[in-house]
Amino acid sequence: MSTKYKRVTRSVLASKLYSIAHGFDMGGLVKTIINRILEIEVPLVIYIDSKSLYKCLVKLGTTREKRLIINVIYLR
Repeated sequence: MSTKYKRVTRSVLASKLYSIAHGFDMGGLVKTIINRILEIEVPLVIYIDSKSLYKCLVKLGTTREKRLIINVIYLR
C-alpha cells in the first residue's frame, strides 16, 4: 500500500528514507500486536534494494537535513 505524503522532498533518497521509516513504524505496530495476541516473539527484519539508501543508513554523513538524520538514526 502506498502513502502520499504532504511533505515536499528535494531528492529521491529523502523520499525513500521517509517511506522506509513509515514502513518500519507500521511493521513495529503489527509486530507488537502479533506478540501480544499470540504471545510469541516475532522478529522484525527490513530488506531494501536501494544501494544509495543502504549507504545512507551505514554512513551518517550523507545527508544534512535534520529530519532525515533523525530517521536514519531511528532506523539504525
